Amino acid sequence: MRPYYLPPLVPALALVLMPFLPFVNSETLWFGLPPMLVWGGFWCILLTPAFLLSSRMMAGEHQDGEQ
Repeated sequence: MRPYYLPPLVPALALVLMPFLPFVNSETLWFGLPPMLVWGGFWCILLTPAFLLSSRMMAGEHQDGEQ
């Protein structure tokens, strides 16, 4: 597996596992919002930098192959 696939995998896995995590799927409130909303929003926001990092890793690998 190539290393540039790993950064987006972490937020995607966190979003897929969200309904199965007991501390996220609870009746309490985080910052006045349901935990699933906070958890999902947080990982969706972190998905953008993960894609950026993955893109830069792919571009660096592509440049190394040309030189």
